[in-house]
Amino acid sequence: MKNTFKYITTFALILSFSTIAAEGIADMYFYKAKPGKLQEAADLMREGRDIGLSNGQSVIVHQQNIGKGAEKVFVWVDFFDDYNQRAAQAYTNESWGPFIEKFNSQDILEPIKSYQMTSLDDINPGDYIVQVWTWRPKVGKASQTLKALEEAKDIFESHGFLVDLWQHGLGSKYSFNFVMLSNSKEEQAKSLESLLTDEEWQKKQLDWFDKQKYGRLVESYEMTSLN
Repeated sequence: MKNTFKYITTFALILSFSTIAAEGIADMYFYKAKPGKLQEAADLMREGRDIGLSNGQSVIVHQQNIGKGAEKVFVWVDFFDDYNQRAAQAYTNESWGPFIEKFNSQDILEPIKSYQMTSLDDINPGDYIVQVWTWRPKVGKASQTLKALEEAKDIFESHGFLVDLWQHGLGSKYSFNFVMLSNSKEEQAKSLESLLTDEEWQKKQLDWFDKQKYGRLVESYEMTSLN
């Protein structure tokens, strides 16, 4: 969002190598609700999202379920096809003026972090339960890490998950997001139970978590969209 909406610049730096083909970009903004302000925070995020949607922007607001800060953390995501669309659409409509002024003067949410991401595959639009696992590759091992993530994606999708892969850019250290999408808690549970019986994943899981063969797990969390 604009001006911390104040903390994001208009410049973009994407770390990449020749095997990566970008399918879209996303601006991520994380906020934490102040004590006693949880409902007000949710209402404020919805208000901004609805302005964006009315302007034809692709905006999703999430509330975290599991992870650091738990349900007090809210996530605002702007999706764009490319940087030209970002420059043309991101908070340029005059209808944003009153809301941005309101947001910058509010005492409901405090900013935690913000960064930009590039999609490494086709984006799966929809209203999902979202699990995010952020991995930082070892130095010189980005290609190896990405290949392993693509292999893991095939395994997870064979058990019913939709998986999106993202690469961090401006505002974050070089990392990849492995994003697991489920249409419902029931579908998520079914996919997880199925995954636990997968012998191929049981072996690969040791490489990821015990041996840290492909990098270091930076963070993980679960969130759902605010309806």
